[in-house]
Amino acid sequence: MNSIVFPMKVLAVKLEYRRQKLERMVQGHTIIRNGKLRLVITRDPSIPKISARHQRVISPDTKLGKYYSDLINEYQVLKSEYDALLISWNSMYCISPPKVKFPIVQYSDPHGMNNEYYKACKENLGKYTPDNPTVCEHGELKSKNEQFGLDLLKALGIPFKYEPEIYLKEIDETINPDCIVNFFEIDRCSYLEVLGMSDKIDYSIRTCKKIYGFSKEKYRPGREVIYVFMYDKHNFDKEYFVSQVLAAFDTMIPDDALIWEDVSKL
Repeated sequence: MNSIVFPMKVLAVKLEYRRQKLERMVQGHTIIRNGKLRLVITRDPSIPKISARHQRVISPDTKLGKYYSDLINEYQVLKSEYDALLISWNSMYCISPPKVKFPIVQYSDPHGMNNEYYKACKENLGKYTPDNPTVCEHGELKSKNEQFGLDLLKALGIPFKYEPEIYLKEIDETINPDCIVNFFEIDRCSYLEVLGMSDKIDYSIRTCKKIYGFSKEKYRPGREVIYVFMYDKHNFDKEYFVSQVLAAFDTMIPDDALIWEDVSKL
């Protein structure tokens, strides 16, 4: 598929989330001084005296040096993500990214599906084992299409847990959605179901029953649960899959969460 393009609100949230987090992180870099590697700390929010003008230079081989080395590496990884997202923004828009009001509050949240909900979810709880499982970096999956979906979630930077478990009282049944995905920047998570069109009547009945159970218990499509219908099980439509996941992400970002610069004052 072509390169992934995030919707405007999603891209704005990803940028601002990282910008704010970067401001709270230890910053620094490495230098060679007298033939030896040294860490240069230029910012530490816990020690206001350290700044770009009043740097702290330490050896990475000490206990303190290893501590700071890990923090600087975390900063550099996140800064790299931010820079790539900013390049993407500037290639599409002629205005600066908006600020974002965190935390983002949902109009309705019947099940409290936030980051803590996601963290509490257990994974790999499915009981069914196929005769020929697909073995990949994500573990043993039921099909190649599941691997395609999980590969795309990884490419999108969206954490997921495979086959969690949920009891739907309305149908008196415990089911295992394909996965639960975590939109951590907006403190949300959603169940994700990839549904195929099968000529097997039992599969169709189970699918309808599952959708009915979710609906009766207020798991809204595109919010608490994302359905991706694949009409051709032999050809996984990657672009369609990505569009459905990102559409849900985008929908859960209220327009008024973005604070745009007043260009009329420029």
